[in-house]
Amino acid sequence: MAGPAVAEEGNATPSPDGLRWNGPAPTLQLGGGDFTLRPTLRLDADAGSFFGQEEPGGYRSGVNIRRGRLGARGTVLRDFSYAFTWEFGGASPNDYGNLFEAQVAYTGLRGTTIRAGAFTLQHLPDFAGSSFDLPFLERAAISNVVGSLASGTTRTAIGAEGNGALGGEGARWNASAYVTGGVASTPHDERQRGLVGRAVLLAVDRPGLQVQLGLDAAVQLHPGTSPGPESVRLRDYPELRVDSRRFLDSGSIRADSAWAAGPEASVRLGPVYLEGVWQRVAVDAVSGPDARFEGWYVQALMPVVGPPRQRAAESGTWKRPEAGGFPGALELAGRYSTVDLRQGSRGARQSVLTLGLNWYPTDRLRLAAHYENGTTVLDGPGRDFQAVGLRAAFNL
Repeated sequence: MAGPAVAEEGNATPSPDGLRWNGPAPTLQLGGGDFTLRPTLRLDADAGSFFGQEEPGGYRSGVNIRRGRLGARGTVLRDFSYAFTWEFGGASPNDYGNLFEAQVAYTGLRGTTIRAGAFTLQHLPDFAGSSFDLPFLERAAISNVVGSLASGTTRTAIGAEGNGALGGEGARWNASAYVTGGVASTPHDERQRGLVGRAVLLAVDRPGLQVQLGLDAAVQLHPGTSPGPESVRLRDYPELRVDSRRFLDSGSIRADSAWAAGPEASVRLGPVYLEGVWQRVAVDAVSGPDARFEGWYVQALMPVVGPPRQRAAESGTWKRPEAGGFPGALELAGRYSTVDLRQGSRGARQSVLTLGLNWYPTDRLRLAAHYENGTTVLDGPGRDFQAVGLRAAFNL
């Protein structure tokens, strides 16, 4: 009687076709692995309460299904991947039901991925990794302002992402470059055109010390505003999205183009993780002086229970701590961010100090409680505020 088939030397025995389970996540495999399909589910439920506002008509407390994503992803012929995701939650309050992701990628080149469709670009640390790994309820305001030019969470684009080693060591560098169109979830936005790039290098990689340096840039070659004259408008929420009001607003600027560029740096010193980003934003106005803005943030993360964050070689970002067994992972977070969008008597400057506590009971569940203390400087009375934000997030 013949024995079981043995895989060739150096090759793993292929898993049988059918439905397989990785915890609660099923994966369908067909054709000996030539086709795979697995569902994706993401749910972020937020609640926020504003207080300490002296001026009337300020930010309002509320709740928001921040992310409610349902989709599928998988591979075809092993070297091609695909993903389709529909967003039932809201990037802004009261805005629900949009296409979030529809992309295909070729991964057959060693260390390089060619990607096309609608997806989140690897641009700035806040966008380069998974949003489930973000240490705060929202990205820093400067990240969202810059992302609105040519990248962001759901941009139509085609481009390449790569990573590699230095001198035979582990992956030490990451680079990405894209040609972009409009925002996938915004109707009539297909006329926008842009270029986006990011490059980072893990300059120091020693036990107890890692230092990564990088540069991010984005160019909006063609605003493509429809309807109306082409213009650029930069604005963002107070780093908490339970109210539709945005006092941080440059106003609409008729423009031919706009760009943003600046450095990023991150350090892991023992268990403590530090990160900083600075960006210069320029808008080339059709008439009058060109607008010049800037913004930056610094943040620190420290594990209380469980391991520290680890670098993700495929994106050059630091992933959330692994939960492990009970009680999971507990992390303290602090960030100070500021954006100045003032030009003469128009625009605003917003600064926010955020303190947070993140608990990962399992690798798929995150519970977070954050406190904010912010100021918004306007031409009229300013907008000082305090807020407490809560989130329960699940990622399949």
